[in-house]
Amino acid sequence: MFSNVDVYFLAFLMKNLCNYLGHALLEGFVPHTCMSCGVPITYYGHVAGSCSFCVMNWGVFEPGIVSSTLFKERMNCIWSAVGFRLEDGCARTIVHKCKYGGDPMLVKKLGNWIAERWDAPPDNVVLVPVPIHPKRKLLRGFNQAERFAAGLSEVWGVGVDSAGLVRIKHGTSLTGSNRQDRSHALKKTYGFNKRINKSNMAPVILVDDVLTTGATLRECREILELRGRFVLGAVVLALA
Repeated sequence: MFSNVDVYFLAFLMKNLCNYLGHALLEGFVPHTCMSCGVPITYYGHVAGSCSFCVMNWGVFEPGIVSSTLFKERMNCIWSAVGFRLEDGCARTIVHKCKYGGDPMLVKKLGNWIAERWDAPPDNVVLVPVPIHPKRKLLRGFNQAERFAAGLSEVWGVGVDSAGLVRIKHGTSLTGSNRQDRSHALKKTYGFNKRINKSNMAPVILVDDVLTTGATLRECREILELRGRFVLGAVVLALA
């Protein structure tokens, strides 16, 4: 007779064996290639669809005082985490695919990747993704910041509050705008969701895909703090 532990172990072993064989068959019939350079890769030997060589060219930030200092130059905060430098080439390709590629799982996997590299924030925090306008969300099919936060949450084990903030204005993209233009354009763009449970006053970690001048995060932080929420810091995929 098998004990409960033996049955659990056998079930775990069979599940992983089936996953491995399934991926092996997929690699045989549908070769997996790097989303940036197109070279063949295995289903396990990549970061969100990019080969190790392309990842080396991302300009990855290592956890530490240097990364934190660069982040605080844009947004003064206590806690932060960032993925890579937004430069021409592989990094811009990956961010473009996150926004417009129609693959929410890609963004979530990048959230997993950053969360595995950086220490988790305090247990009592909640992740609040920067919202996009409902029209843009309908067009894209998802909010990349929400999927990014979902990937972080999966590894760190902290909650996500996707309803804490709302985007009021539906404007054009601010890509390429300077600090002054961004600050002016973002005024009254975001708002506090008055319909959410006001008893949820946990400290906030803001989540966004790209940090350029920091205007978006500062605007969201101001809105939350005016309602009594404490913003501990932020996580971004790329630093421009």
